[in-house]
Amino acid sequence: MDISRSFIEGLILSVGFLIILILSLAVNPRIWLKDYPKDIQRMTTSQTPHEKKQMHKLGIPLGLLVIIPLVFSLVLDSQQITFWQAFIHFYVLFTIVSLADLIILDWLIFCLITPKFIVIPGTEGAKGYKNYLFHFIGFLKGCVILAVLSFLLSSIRIAATWL
Repeated sequence: MDISRSFIEGLILSVGFLIILILSLAVNPRIWLKDYPKDIQRMTTSQTPHEKKQMHKLGIPLGLLVIIPLVFSLVLDSQQITFWQAFIHFYVLFTIVSLADLIILDWLIFCLITPKFIVIPGTEGAKGYKNYLFHFIGFLKGCVILAVLSFLLSSIRIAATWL
């Protein structure tokens, strides 16, 4: 397993991930209300049933971004990969996506630039829009979740070689 492939796949998936998130924020930032800082959540009403449905619909393209690396591994690596090689590949790849989310979307766009399309009406000027630490803590929590996801995908990947 070539680690450079993990980086390349991570960069490619980052572009797709960021496009999905930015477009969904432009359509309706309230779709992501539960991922906004708490002070912003307190300043607005709960998600509507329609907004919850919109969030569920995003599960399909986001789920594909999880499945694609598994399919690539099955096609490109055949049976010549160990569990730990697969785990490292998936973890590096998804960590790159998470870093892109943190640096580009969270810190650059959300905190630094704060364009109008991400500001939920009625929450203008909230301190949460400039809370870099909130996003960094979310990134660290994500690292743990990514380890679990990578473990599951690696298990599926290795089990698939036995079929």
